[in-house]
Amino acid sequence: MRVTIAKKFLNHYSTDKMKSTTLLILMITFIGFACSSKQTERTHKKSATTAEVIYQVEGMTCEHCEMSIQKGINRLEGIAKVVANHKDSTARVVFDPSITDKKQIAEAIKKRGYKVVE
Repeated sequence: MRVTIAKKFLNHYSTDKMKSTTLLILMITFIGFACSSKQTERTHKKSATTAEVIYQVEGMTCEHCEMSIQKGINRLEGIAKVVANHKDSTARVVFDPSITDKKQIAEAIKKRGYKVVE
């Protein structure tokens, strides 16, 4: 349903030249939701190895903080899933270690203004 609403918004406020799947994905990601094209999803499903890491993050106080961290991490290549939780100060990330690594993910969190507890 959220995708339908975003697509209606895109159709109403954009020109024909701007209408594309990529623009729609960028818009949805910009407002804080995880989104990818079917091609990206197929790539992640084909990957034989995924890793999961849970970061302790200082400075998250609300849902906006969660969305900011998720948005920053989702900008990296090879990210399959991100769940940030301000209540327990964690960010859980599933990723393809052949594409990105833990250090890059931690840097994405830090760029958003949060501290990763090591």
